[in-house]
Amino acid sequence: MAKQSKNKSENTQNIDWREGFVKFSLENNRLPQSAYELAKFLEVSEESFYENYSSVGALAQEIWKGWFETTKSQIQTDEQYQSFSVREKLLAFYYTWLENLKGYRSFVEIAMQTKNLCSQEQYKAFKESFKIFAQELLNEALETGEVQNRNILNQSYPEILWWQVMYLLNFWLKDTSQGFERTDAAVEKAVNLFFDLAGRTFLDSLVDFAKFNFQK
Repeated sequence: MAKQSKNKSENTQNIDWREGFVKFSLENNRLPQSAYELAKFLEVSEESFYENYSSVGALAQEIWKGWFETTKSQIQTDEQYQSFSVREKLLAFYYTWLENLKGYRSFVEIAMQTKNLCSQEQYKAFKESFKIFAQELLNEALETGEVQNRNILNQSYPEILWWQVMYLLNFWLKDTSQGFERTDAAVEKAVNLFFDLAGRTFLDSLVDFAKFNFQK
């Protein structure tokens, strides 16, 4: 009996739970609703699932965060990346991230449409990691002057960029243009809009001029 349990444990160690989660979703046109359901689909015990994850929501989070981490690693290991402006770095992230998602497009469509606890939780870890990444870019942009220091408003920038992420994801899923050309254009326009608004504007110059005259 002990030998049988050992063999079963060895078999479950080879399971790629993330790929299993994706496969279940594609074959059932919905996300798995429980650990039991996913484990049954993969023909393993529910106990083996809980040896790795606390819930299917936690597994879904790892999938989305994994795509983010892969993308971040890819762009940051590019030799040219460090010479990019912050605007270009954000563009590079979006283009690479969406390119990586192409192989999972059908799954992403299902994940975005499914309405359950798992679907609501799935972006949490990705969002947290992305906002840290966004803040790092914004700190650099403040130093280079690509983004102006507007005190309290600065704190909202990472959240604004997260909204941008979700906007681009939804735009990409609805895009029917060849080679997703319209999505590429949407990425460029969205990023340019952000930096045009967060950068130095006529209003900033007017405020500086007013301060100069007041101090005089």
